[in-house]
Amino acid sequence: MSSTNLYHEIETLPKGESLVYIRDNFCQDVDEEDKIIYMSVARKMAAQIKCDLAVAENTLTFTKQN
Repeated sequence: MSSTNLYHEIETLPKGESLVYIRDNFCQDVDEEDKIIYMSVARKMAAQIKCDLAVAENTLTFTKQN
């Protein structure tokens, strides 16, 4: 997967729906040059797509805003 594919997957969420990623999996799925800054990438994606981002110890949860 790539950052573009992740973005599209999150962007196509229906409003009010959530998508949960295991943090390690999200990190592995971003583009190679983004692996070190994957949390910044997640925050930018959430802001651009207008999602809430909940960060837990092992997961990232994107919830599409209504």
